[in-house]
Amino acid sequence: MKTTQLSSSILNYNLSQDKVLDKIKAWIDSNSMFQDHRFIWRIGVTNAESIFAVEGQLRADYQCKHFKYWRTDSFNESVKTISKLTKYHFVFKSPLHNYIGKGQYIFVYKMPTPYKHHFYHAQHY
Repeated sequence: MKTTQLSSSILNYNLSQDKVLDKIKAWIDSNSMFQDHRFIWRIGVTNAESIFAVEGQLRADYQCKHFKYWRTDSFNESVKTISKLTKYHFVFKSPLHNYIGKGQYIFVYKMPTPYKHHFYHAQHY
């Protein structure tokens, strides 16, 4: 009985989720400077109709240093990936997210730490 449950959980395991997660982590690591902690990463989920609006808004902002997005297979995969990424250093949820639309796109961007954010005071005092 236990081997049947084990084999069924192995068959239901989705490798694409870890591939997207690994790609995002590698991209964040390659664009991070650990000597300069004035910037934080923001992540969010959105749908296909809104991804270009989010990209346009962020690329128009001169403070945005990096922006990239990835497509996942499902909304559940996107949420699971984001929940794993928020445990990563200096990664926070974006205020531009669209969880209501149940999108399949994960976007990541790098912005300066807001002045009123609690990490700003911890870093500068």
